Amino acid sequence: MRSLKKLFKAKSGVRPETVDEIPIMELEEEAVGRPRGIHALEPIYVKSMDLHSLVDVQEVADELRAGNIMILDITTLMNQDPAELKRAIDQLKGICQVIGGDVGRLTESKVIATPRLINIQFKRTVA
Repeated sequence: MRSLKKLFKAKSGVRPETVDEIPIMELEEEAVGRPRGIHALEPIYVKSMDLHSLVDVQEVADELRAGNIMILDITTLMNQDPAELKRAIDQLKGICQVIGGDVGRLTESKVIATPRLINIQFKRTVA
């Protein structure tokens, strides 16, 4: 308590006695049910996976709908079947557009896909 009093006394001009007058708020925890307010938010994960075929796009879509950010390694598909890679990326773009997310290329072999409310700010090129 002394350090708290010193904190309030330093430069603020507040006398140490007034620290005792600051009300302490007690929070109640609900024993049953989901927590309310900000604690009800689910965590957002950044997940990575290899994109091997069009079938994998469904798993990516499920993760995006769950609110997770996906980092995709497209090396295998890029080397095996570039036409299928184009279809997969087109499907991914469509999914992101529908859910309000975004998709972009990080490197030659990495793509990022984001869920709703998470946008990618692409690097601006100087003309």
